[in-house]
Amino acid sequence: MILSVVQIRHLVIILLVSAFALLSQACTEPFEGTVEGFDDVLVVNTVITNELKRQEVLLQRSYRFEEEGPLPEEQARVILSDDEGSEYNFEEDTPGRYFSTIPFAAELNTEYTLSITTQDGKSYGSTAMTLPTEKTSIDSLYAMRTTNDNGIEGLGIFVDTYDPSGNSQYYRYDFLETYKIIAPLWSPYDVVLIIETSQGPEFSVILREREEEVCYGSARPTTINLANTLNLSEDRLTQQNVRFISSDNYILSHRYSILVRQYVQSPVAFAYYEALKDLIQSSDVFSEDQPGFLAGNLFSINDPNERVVGFFEVATVDEKRIFFDYEDFYPGEELPPYVQECTISNESLLDAVKTGNGVFYGFDPNQPIRTTQRPCGDCTVLGSNKVPDFWIE
Repeated sequence: MILSVVQIRHLVIILLVSAFALLSQACTEPFEGTVEGFDDVLVVNTVITNELKRQEVLLQRSYRFEEEGPLPEEQARVILSDDEGSEYNFEEDTPGRYFSTIPFAAELNTEYTLSITTQDGKSYGSTAMTLPTEKTSIDSLYAMRTTNDNGIEGLGIFVDTYDPSGNSQYYRYDFLETYKIIAPLWSPYDVVLIIETSQGPEFSVILREREEEVCYGSARPTTINLANTLNLSEDRLTQQNVRFISSDNYILSHRYSILVRQYVQSPVAFAYYEALKDLIQSSDVFSEDQPGFLAGNLFSINDPNERVVGFFEVATVDEKRIFFDYEDFYPGEELPPYVQECTISNESLLDAVKTGNGVFYGFDPNQPIRTTQRPCGDCTVLGSNKVPDFWIE
């Protein structure tokens, strides 16, 4: 897994706004408004691993502070080369997302370099990177009740790992969590607006045509999780926390699954992510005290002064998945509150249908038509109604 959208947004906002602040020397007052001196920068996001698969490279352009997110860098030529003369070509699958044309796995004692040529003819390269170690293993992935540093009770997700060779040392953790959502005020019936007349709207009651009661939400981390064993007597991590979920978080209400990936990094990659983590945690991009640009191992071939955001990484990886139910850890206890308070009202059905803010709930002798907030009766607002391929009940 490569960096999440939120992590990329943090990276680009911090690095580019920081760079602008330094270039403009406008650090005497807190930042306000929009960024005028926009710097168009290539953002490279990739981790080549020892997994036999189609490897991925994500290319984006920087964006103005007030904009929603990065723009995809399309129609680029992407090639991965090794020191034995092999080349792996990448093709664009979706805008800005490139996959190797054939599956391959990074191998030990082989140097890899990344080459990128954008559609405007600019060329970029990377320093050579090697696989840190032949393999890594998550020995155990588990959840248990705990209290975090802020005194909040919840569930912690932990990893145990051990490398008897002592060659791993630098670790980064990523995850993808998936959780079942059950809409608490779902109704098997729906209404369709037939016509609006002077006497009022006419509706037809039908059975719902799609699954809206049970859905599956998912999320990636918004922070960077690193660990190292440099100051330990052996290359072992015990109860390494990769996720904490407060006990009142609705994602725990039913069934929950998490896929954790453990990356063994090179010292230089670890140092880059450690510096990036410090920037994300300590920097306020609206402050007058701005850090400098964090350089990775990517560079422009045409212009040595052009900045490139990101890091070309080659890493060893392992992954594990676990499932559990809320009652496994909180037997007999009340479920966490839903993501929002749910109520039943006799609000205008026409308004609910037109705005999309509400859904039909049912009939009542005293209140002929009842509605509820959309997330309370339609779980597709919060997740997908398709059961994931990996899901196990």
